[in-house]
Amino acid sequence: MERGRLEEYHRKRDFDRSPEPPGEARPARQADGRSAPRRFVVQKHDASRLHYDFRLELEGVLKSWAVPKGPSLDPSEKRLAVHVEDHPLEYGSFEGVIPEGEYGGGTVLLWDQGEWLPEGDPKAGYRKGRLSFELTGEKLRGSWRLVRMRNEGGEDRNWLLIKRRDFAARPSARGDILEERAESVVTGRDLASIAADLDRVWRSGPPAARTAAPVPAELPGARRGKLPAWIPPQLASRVRRAPEGNGWLHEIKFDGYRALCRVAGGRARFLTRRGLDWTDRFGPLAEAAAGLPAGQALIDGEVVALRPDGQSSFQALQEALSGGGEGLVFYAFDLLYLDGFDLTSVPLADRKRALAALLAGLEETSIRFSDHVVGQGPPFFARACDHGLEGIVSKRATARYTSHRGSDWVKVKCAQRQEFVIGGYSEPSGSRTGFGALLLGVREGGGLRYAGRVGTGFDEKSLRDLKARMDRLERKSSPFAAGMPRAQARRARWVEPELVAEVEFTEWTRDGRLRHPSFQGLREDISPEDVVRETVQYGNPSQYGNPSRDGNPSRDGNPSQDGSDRKGDRVAGVRLTHPERVLYPKQGITKRDLAIFYDGIADRILPHLAGRPLTLVRCPRGEAGECFYQKHADDAFPESVRRVRVPETNGGVAEYLAVDSLPGLIALVQFGVLELHVWGSRAVDLERPDRLVFDLDPDPKVAWREIVAAARDLGKRLEAVGLTGFVKTTGGKGLHVEVPIVPEHGWETVKMFAQALVRDIAREAPKRYTTTASKSKRSGKIYLDYLRNGRGATAITAYSTRARPGAPVATPVRWDELGPRLAADRYTVSNLRRRLAALAEDPWGGYDAARCSLTRAIDAIVRE
Repeated sequence: MERGRLEEYHRKRDFDRSPEPPGEARPARQADGRSAPRRFVVQKHDASRLHYDFRLELEGVLKSWAVPKGPSLDPSEKRLAVHVEDHPLEYGSFEGVIPEGEYGGGTVLLWDQGEWLPEGDPKAGYRKGRLSFELTGEKLRGSWRLVRMRNEGGEDRNWLLIKRRDFAARPSARGDILEERAESVVTGRDLASIAADLDRVWRSGPPAARTAAPVPAELPGARRGKLPAWIPPQLASRVRRAPEGNGWLHEIKFDGYRALCRVAGGRARFLTRRGLDWTDRFGPLAEAAAGLPAGQALIDGEVVALRPDGQSSFQALQEALSGGGEGLVFYAFDLLYLDGFDLTSVPLADRKRALAALLAGLEETSIRFSDHVVGQGPPFFARACDHGLEGIVSKRATARYTSHRGSDWVKVKCAQRQEFVIGGYSEPSGSRTGFGALLLGVREGGGLRYAGRVGTGFDEKSLRDLKARMDRLERKSSPFAAGMPRAQARRARWVEPELVAEVEFTEWTRDGRLRHPSFQGLREDISPEDVVRETVQYGNPSQYGNPSRDGNPSRDGNPSQDGSDRKGDRVAGVRLTHPERVLYPKQGITKRDLAIFYDGIADRILPHLAGRPLTLVRCPRGEAGECFYQKHADDAFPESVRRVRVPETNGGVAEYLAVDSLPGLIALVQFGVLELHVWGSRAVDLERPDRLVFDLDPDPKVAWREIVAAARDLGKRLEAVGLTGFVKTTGGKGLHVEVPIVPEHGWETVKMFAQALVRDIAREAPKRYTTTASKSKRSGKIYLDYLRNGRGATAITAYSTRARPGAPVATPVRWDELGPRLAADRYTVSNLRRRLAALAEDPWGGYDAARCSLTRAIDAIVRE
């Protein structure tokens, strides 16, 4: 039954009265096979009759069914599902009240959300009236079916929603999921709470009414502990596009001062991002926060001043501070501690629900809850830009709070904007007073690199005040270590680099200068030592929305991302000590050469590294020297190599290293890292791997053609159980086959599946294969190594170099490239980029789209 796109949806609604999003149909996805996960939502709708709306993303809209009794986990209960009009994708984030008298008038609660994975072609299944799929939601999981019922007259709007028998099924006698989990999956509210709050959709404001205060001991991951005096705040990495998927919460990016509000003993203090006590400057806010219903609390947020249109303004904030802090607002967006419990290990979504409940009883309007939307990052970002906002901050819903800049929080800006150190100024001309333009710089390798000048955005008062402050900091020599043009230097006045300016601009030029900058104000909360050029994180395209490179250097020796010469001692802003040190003697490859190699393939390797704990092979004197493994972090590595806290089996916690950015990758080169081995899971979900790795490790007597045949055997076996394998050379002796999977099972389950699969293969050809690690039993055979799928085990990542003669690189290849001309060490630092330049498409194109649930594959193995 093909229904209209959104004509019927729009015809039934008056969007001047209803808060429902108008939306519009999106282009249908090109890939409609079973390997393309899509969004699903279930909304509990208390209209004329209580029912549940079941919605599946398909053909650019949400195909929708009204399920009067709601979904059931019992396969024997076939629930009626009445097909209704298509809804826009934006509707998947809607939770609120449709006014009485309007179509569908009543309260809407977002009951569940996640991804659905169709079996076969979903468009064909939909047309035929038999749609089979898997759900990965917070409440509904596993295999389901929608089956259309037919009357004698032909088509009918009535379908059946049926749970299939699998790990997520259970008889109704064991309880009703609708009653057990009646709350909103986003805000934790019930229908009554939502009905009492009519306007909490798509905006930040006062928190919703809650029925009870938060109980910190009941939050998952909460730990008893003392209230800290202060902790460094978590920071967001910059990306090009807002991430997609329902695992992200998206907030408005405020234009103000980051602050921690510390409540204890009936008093509140406000601390800056550097730990400075600014309670006196934010006096009215401290008085308001003291009324919070908590004995002790630590709240993260942003202090802002609002313009009459309700938007935050940094210039208005400075004016408010000069007037004693009246009119300031604190937007709270995270809760780190509450009444004896450290909440930093609690998932973000749970922390925000607790924060909303905590603020619900506070009558002061100057302390506000910073609301968010779930999923739909790109349209939310577009809407923020349309309203003239600075941008948005996207945060992983499941992430813990960490005091560093990483990939769990990312920011997307509508315009380029960051802080710069003031190193001097030019004299005014014409009728202008004070100064002509500020001379700006960023920290680079311990010095200050010139980044350009800004001469707009000032009024008479800011000109006078800035000139007076710079007069007190005057010095005779330039503070810039690099990049300052001689012509400008001859006419400049210099100051000590102690003031920090926030500047908006359109882009970086190729020589590392600002284009069309505009002064926004001084930043007294940021140290000049912390001001560096902001770089765009790469990460996994499925996580970050496929960000492009900011200031990406060309491949012909043009200036690099930070405006420095790649032939010098810096690559991507990272200073290389001993850049001429030879790491691969036979090829003469130096540390600088290796850094430039990784700079050239960053968009290839970083998606495979992002967010994964690392084990490193370090060879400070090169491949021919002494090498050693390192998996735990130490203080020697810079901030660009982030830390990941990993619980140990003995009850302790270890810090591992991870890399999400090009500067972090180049920093590893600086430390002599020649191999990068990664976990099979990401830091956001350590205990549930998202890929399988099979290592085909041959005995020296085994011919290459037999290794190729083994990879093909494994690939066919994977295909037979519904999984897709991707093959890569290892740079060593054999091949790896990787399988992207949905992160839903624990390590033991995944490892047992891998073991069962390869043992079946070895049983069928015992003279060719073995699954025993003992070398004495490998003679003339290929060891099918499944042990890399255990917790803490690692495998060489795609596009990593190896610490072996010849500088080989672990390289993804197509299945049809496997043949006699290929070898495990064919691709090297010297020839890989030529290969990549000659490719028409990525050998591993579709890797993320091929991610499948392991559940059915496990069932297939068990049945056999």
